[in-house]
Amino acid sequence: MTPEQNDKIKDIDKQLLRIYQRLDKFEERIDQLEGQVTVATKWLERIEHRLERMEEVRVDLLQAIAKMQTEIGFKLEKTDSEKDMIRQLLNNDKAYQENFAQLLEGEKSRKQERFLQIWAVLGPVLASVLTSFFAKFFV
Repeated sequence: MTPEQNDKIKDIDKQLLRIYQRLDKFEERIDQLEGQVTVATKWLERIEHRLERMEEVRVDLLQAIAKMQTEIGFKLEKTDSEKDMIRQLLNNDKAYQENFAQLLEGEKSRKQERFLQIWAVLGPVLASVLTSFFAKFFV
């Protein structure tokens, strides 16, 4: 072999060596990327799992909210009906008080009328008795 051929073979060997080194670097880089893809895949699986759990919890939460809204609606209806009953009782109580006050006033006015009627009869009788009594002693 000639020295030129030897140089060419050495150049080719160097180029092949560089190509193999590059391939080794690419393999290492591919291995690193595969590891990163594995990690990313695990993270995606965790995220998907959390999303599934969140969907389940969301459904449960929506059901609980709907149940609470229904209960609040019932309580509001009960509260409104209870308020109406209390208002009615208060109105009835006011009416009873007014009727009782009118009854007492009527009773007082009847007693006053009766008192006046008795004095209308007794007044002149008593006056005549007193005048006759005083007339006997002072005359």
